[in-house]
Amino acid sequence: MIDLHNKVLLVSLKHIDENENVRYDTFFGVVNIFNDNTVVVVDKVGGGQIDLPYADSHFEPATDEWYELKNGDWSDEIDFIVQMDVFANDIAYDKYGAKNT
Repeated sequence: MIDLHNKVLLVSLKHIDENENVRYDTFFGVVNIFNDNTVVVVDKVGGGQIDLPYADSHFEPATDEWYELKNGDWSDEIDFIVQMDVFANDIAYDKYGAKNT
């Protein structure tokens, strides 16, 4: 299990609906609480929290680079990069997610 306590994440969530419309939600966040089988609670920089499922494979170590979001926010203190697909419903998952698992 990766020790994520107080680690800084670059999170990229790819939201997909049943018509294959895609929307991205990308943000920096700090891990607040995590455990081995449920969620990671991330405090989003700029406010708000989000729960993410925990699995070692979701967390890719970041390199020593500058990371910039579309809104112009940037950071060079990223510990891990998280990329996940989020399906709007079971129909979207069956059409676009199941084939990729």
